[in-house]
Amino acid sequence: MDRQEVADWIAANMLDTYAWDRASEHKQTVAIVQAERNLARWYPSTDLVVSLVAYQAVWELQGVDPALKYLKHNVKSIGDNGESISYKDGERDSVAPDVRELLGATAEEVAKQKAVEAAQQQYGGALV
Repeated sequence: MDRQEVADWIAANMLDTYAWDRASEHKQTVAIVQAERNLARWYPSTDLVVSLVAYQAVWELQGVDPALKYLKHNVKSIGDNGESISYKDGERDSVAPDVRELLGATAEEVAKQKAVEAAQQQYGGALV
């Protein structure tokens, strides 16, 4: 996907563009490639439209920016000497929140859920 097309969509549709704006054109291009690669793997049956790639590319860049990393990666507090970090429950999702809201669970998550459901399924018999 063309970097300029993604950049135009971000400029017209997103308020939180700090990580994108600070990144060089090269880093933006790499973020787009990485977003396309990850989205194609997570959602193989979904057409990658510019909005999905843009959300994910910005999310990828936010994960690299040290200033935003703590906020976006569920950091609750950092010790005075910088060695102690406590995290909120859970870890940072690889999928951008806006992408997950639009597309739901990834193909891998759906497959795992189906496997769990299949393992719990019982055939025949009756409980007395």
